[in-house]
Amino acid sequence: MGKNTKPGSAKKQETSSKDDDAFDMAAAPVPLTVEVFVSELEKSRRSSSDEFTALLNSSLSPLQTSLECIHSTLASHTTTISKMETALTDHSGRITELENKVISLKAKLTAASDLNATLGSAVDDLVSQSKQQNLRVVGFPEGIESRNPREFITDFFFKTMKDVLSVPPEIDRAHRSLAPKPLQGDRPRPIIVKFHRFLDKDTVLRWAKEHKEISYQGHTIKIYEDFSALVARKRAAFNRVKSSLYKKGIRFGMIYPARLRITHNGEHVFDTPEAAERYFQEHIQDG
Repeated sequence: MGKNTKPGSAKKQETSSKDDDAFDMAAAPVPLTVEVFVSELEKSRRSSSDEFTALLNSSLSPLQTSLECIHSTLASHTTTISKMETALTDHSGRITELENKVISLKAKLTAASDLNATLGSAVDDLVSQSKQQNLRVVGFPEGIESRNPREFITDFFFKTMKDVLSVPPEIDRAHRSLAPKPLQGDRPRPIIVKFHRFLDKDTVLRWAKEHKEISYQGHTIKIYEDFSALVARKRAAFNRVKSSLYKKGIRFGMIYPARLRITHNGEHVFDTPEAAERYFQEHIQDG
């Protein structure tokens, strides 16, 4: 006969058996169903999404800061460019205004220059007219005329040119040129003589041209027309070609106010020194 089991012991064994069954059920794998798979996949997606979002935010944060800085800089540049455009527009307007003023000033300058040339020509014409009865006498030493140059020069003309002057010429004025008195040994100033009558002046000048050598107390005297400064400069511009013509023995003469007449295979008149020089080189120098 088997042993008798105690009632308490039997109860314990029953309880222990239930606990073991519960543990075995918990440890046993849960069957993989579609719902479980989807749930786990969603959990993984959410976890990955959160990680990616956090990583993206951490990566984009410096870029966002840089973009904000760039945006601020661009805004500043836009403002600066706008101000520059305004300034350029203002400057452009001022430049246009200045250009218009320059054009106006150029027109006024041209008009003033033309007027100045016209007035200069008129003044020179008046000066030339005032000198029509003048002669310039060169060669008398300084002081030889003493205190009465008009009487001295009248006496000189009459005694030297008795063959053409029946009476002493009437002279209105006679004086040295207004240049500063020369130093000892320097060239003396010419004496400017104004005749009362043009006929007397013309007679004296013609006689002087016919008599190349005029002497007074051992001094060589030259008598010329008294031209205005402008006419004198224009005539002096022909000096070089006149010298060349003289060396070649070619006849020439000046026509008032400043034209050169060359007598070579006929008469040729030149208004400019350049034209006269060109003619000399082409027709005389190599001839």
